[in-house]
Amino acid sequence: MKLRTRLALLVGVVFIIGGGAIGGTSALIARQEAVGALDGVLNDAISVVKNDPAQDVSAVLAFADSSPVPISAMLFFDDSAAVVLVESRDGTETVRFPNLSIAEITRAAEQHISKSGLVKLRIASYSTGDGEWLVVGSSMTSINNQFGKSLLRSIQLSLLIAAFMVALVYWLIRRALLPIARVTQDAQAIADGDLDRELVPAGGRNEIGELSTSLHAMVNSLREAMESTAHSELLMREFLGDTSHELRTPLTVIRGYIEILNSGQELSEEQHERAMSRLVSESQRMSQTINDLLLLAELGEVRHEMSEAVDLSLLVTNHVRDFSEQQKNRTVKSTIASDVKVLGNSEQLSRMISNVISNISRHTAENAEVEIVLTHMDGNAVLIFDDAGPGLSSELYARSKEGFQRFDRAHSKSGGGFGLGLSILSSIVQRHNGVLSLTRSSLGGLRSQITLKME
Repeated sequence: MKLRTRLALLVGVVFIIGGGAIGGTSALIARQEAVGALDGVLNDAISVVKNDPAQDVSAVLAFADSSPVPISAMLFFDDSAAVVLVESRDGTETVRFPNLSIAEITRAAEQHISKSGLVKLRIASYSTGDGEWLVVGSSMTSINNQFGKSLLRSIQLSLLIAAFMVALVYWLIRRALLPIARVTQDAQAIADGDLDRELVPAGGRNEIGELSTSLHAMVNSLREAMESTAHSELLMREFLGDTSHELRTPLTVIRGYIEILNSGQELSEEQHERAMSRLVSESQRMSQTINDLLLLAELGEVRHEMSEAVDLSLLVTNHVRDFSEQQKNRTVKSTIASDVKVLGNSEQLSRMISNVISNISRHTAENAEVEIVLTHMDGNAVLIFDDAGPGLSSELYARSKEGFQRFDRAHSKSGGGFGLGLSILSSIVQRHNGVLSLTRSSLGGLRSQITLKME
């Protein structure tokens, strides 16, 4: 059973109970008032006798003729049979007194009593002395019938009002819950796979509007999470493909030279040395790739302490000095601001600088100019590496923010690709809540800019 149906039925039950209680109470009050009016008539009959005790019989008979309601009267004796003075009629039936005991007669003198016989009577009595009692009574049939009719009408009216209210409340609730029904349909469609379905919020400042707005925000968050997950899976597949390429290439070279060395062919000393040299270089290359993979796994899973105050100025100065000494034919210009400190991990930051410089060494000519700048602005440390190398294509610049992939799939590391170095670089920068951007350099090549928050 739907919620709106249950609520409408509950309202109907409440109206039936409430209407029945109100109607029944009103009918009971009306009955009590009618009984009180009948008691007043009986009191008047007793009062007539009290005012003229010598003419008690004639006074009662005269009152019965003019009474607003039909009354019956009799004389009751302690030691003889009762004498009926007047009998009233209730419709076609004659109203006769039931058998009364002296105790009931005595009690009726103090407080009116109701006694059931052929019809139900309201009875009052008065002692005239010497064991004689005047008993007067009147039928309660009309009062009881009116009470039953009033009670029945109140129940019928309560049922009618309840039926109307059930229909009205059902319509109002259905109308009020229409936004929820629409949101439910949209959510069900999205759950069934229609991810392009838009869940429109109901609006308004009531609970339904707030609920639909919250569901809209939740669905959008889930959609973004799914899109992000799908994008991450795509990048991961590309990353694994590039990694397998990085490992497959040296393994192929190593296997080829091993087959040559084991073929039994007579090789010259120069050919033998060249084969051994390639085996060593390719094994080193494969070892470096494995180390890069291990470092990426460490960056993704191990949480190093990032509260160390690292002197970035000193790190950059040391790396620039080493780079200049190793690259004698290259012009290396540097402008390094002093006392630039950031919060992070010094080992990772050192690896970050080393990766950028290593990429420059591998992918630019030996005499290509390099300019390194470290400065600070607006509470951020800005580290810029400019080179005069070939740079990247426009497409690769546009895709430069996708950290987990190689930019140049057509070549291996030695052929100009970035390999896993950029993934490591991007991971380190992200771990330090920094920003990495790759753009065109003023020297004509690549600009690698790293922005980190200062201490």
